[in-house]
Amino acid sequence: MVIKAVIFDIGGVVLGSPLLGVNIYEKTHGLPHDYLNCAITAGGQTGAFQRLERGELALGDFYIAFGKELGDVRKGNEAYKEFCRKKGIECPKLPEKLEIDGQELWGIMMSQAIKPSDAIVTAINHLRLSKRFKIGALTNNFTYPGETPFDPSLAANAPPPQPVSTEDLRAAVAEATLNPDAKGAPTYLLRTMFDEFVESALVGMRKPDPRFYQVALDRLGVKANEAVFLDDIGHNLVAARKLGMITIRSVPGKALDAVAELEKAVGMSLRGPYKVGGAAKL
Repeated sequence: MVIKAVIFDIGGVVLGSPLLGVNIYEKTHGLPHDYLNCAITAGGQTGAFQRLERGELALGDFYIAFGKELGDVRKGNEAYKEFCRKKGIECPKLPEKLEIDGQELWGIMMSQAIKPSDAIVTAINHLRLSKRFKIGALTNNFTYPGETPFDPSLAANAPPPQPVSTEDLRAAVAEATLNPDAKGAPTYLLRTMFDEFVESALVGMRKPDPRFYQVALDRLGVKANEAVFLDDIGHNLVAARKLGMITIRSVPGKALDAVAELEKAVGMSLRGPYKVGGAAKL
């Protein structure tokens, strides 16, 4: 089947991973590595983090619920013991009492999520300039109080694709953080890198719900087996693969490995000098 679309996760692929911010918070507060990440995952579909990404919680309410949930050491310890068991590693000493400032933690998470990946941004530029593929974004995100929904016609009526520099994108995303409540909100420049920008907070669904992936496929006008999907989280990739999509895991800090896989999937070079209207074949 001919590949017609490439779909990117945002946080953890195009931008930095907020989960790295969780690890920073854990280290600062003397918690085992991935302790809070396990607790967030264990929250399931009713967790504060998951509800925020479906647009079901206002940011202020989220801060309170997030801190309260992650401060539940009984649930947190159970989740981490299970994590250690599956990994086959010795479980370290776990906290007996824990107080988490949800707003502080979220701020650290978002500080990591505003750093663009040069390799991925370059790859997107190559794909756009080749004019051979539809480019989509499929992101679990959130909105903040007073945010004005993005008008897709702005992207549709934008000038022909031009390479977006990592520096310009970094500056544009960083500008959004001047208002603390806007942290994590996608910018116009980021959105216009994609033909379709599908976000959980507006759709009311999130990965790994298969219906959410289908929204992206439908908007791009392609079948699942005509699309490549990149994400940094395993269960998100599993769900996409079950639908028939080609999947590539982009590990934070190893984006070039993901780009190499993507080059094989689309049959063109995604590194080096740009070629407008054409592409260097592999």
